[in-house]
Amino acid sequence: MNENKIKHALLHASWEYGTDSQARLRAEAELVLPYDYTAEMEDRVFCPECCTPISRSPKDKVKFSNGRACCFVHRPAYRNVQCTLRTPLADGKRYLNEEDAKQAIESDQLAIISSFLRDRPEKAAGPLDPYDQSAVEEMEGPISLVPIGRHRGEKFMLPSRITTVAGLRRGFDKNLYKFFVFPNSAIAQRLCDALIDIATVTEECDVPRLYYGTIIRSYNAGITPKPTNIRMTELRCHPKIKDFYLKVHAADQEEKGINDESGGRIVLFWGKVIESGIGLAVRDLAWGEFALLPEKYEKLLDGL
Repeated sequence: MNENKIKHALLHASWEYGTDSQARLRAEAELVLPYDYTAEMEDRVFCPECCTPISRSPKDKVKFSNGRACCFVHRPAYRNVQCTLRTPLADGKRYLNEEDAKQAIESDQLAIISSFLRDRPEKAAGPLDPYDQSAVEEMEGPISLVPIGRHRGEKFMLPSRITTVAGLRRGFDKNLYKFFVFPNSAIAQRLCDALIDIATVTEECDVPRLYYGTIIRSYNAGITPKPTNIRMTELRCHPKIKDFYLKVHAADQEEKGINDESGGRIVLFWGKVIESGIGLAVRDLAWGEFALLPEKYEKLLDGL
């Protein structure tokens, strides 16, 4: 793992490392990409995980002499502060004890996802605003027995969530470095490590995983366009693969903002990759298993 894992910094004009709470920094800081960095930000930008002051390299230009893009790096003065953006995690993060894991959940640095919502929740009765899926992006799930202890086979009883992929994209910049235990997983992974670019996939996989892909085109596959038809959303794929499609009912995709004009947008989804015709596909996704990524976050996926 290299320092380019720090995809963005947290900018705060008055926060002090070692004095102020990390929760305050994460709640109040502004997102800064390496290209956005200016000299005035020196000593005001912090690592999104360990919260130590970081620097941009090179400091005064956007590219190294070899053409490599600038990036944020940890400062040597804080080399003794543990940070998984500096030290590789071969098998995800494990927790010392149950209290340690619960504290991570309470500080919003860990989330246990028991499942993704299968069906669109019913609207509440009454004169409410138009349906907003953000209201149900996360719901309380069951207490789960999660195998993320330091010792092999050690499991903790932890509160879980039933959530949606749309819930992951909300505050995506902060979620990117947060740890998640996904359904049927035995490890806690940072979101940035769990995400798989469809353009790197060359074969089917019957284990559900978290993917993202850039939309090439999307169209209603029926002779007569109907909400019940399958909408064929083609994603940019690996050169070895003829094509890759997300195949979900048109009504469901269009509710999520995927339509004939969605070329160039990025879609996140949780599912199995299957063979389909001469290419690959993901199909029959549940209501909570896919969502468009807001355009303002697309740059954060560069180089993952």
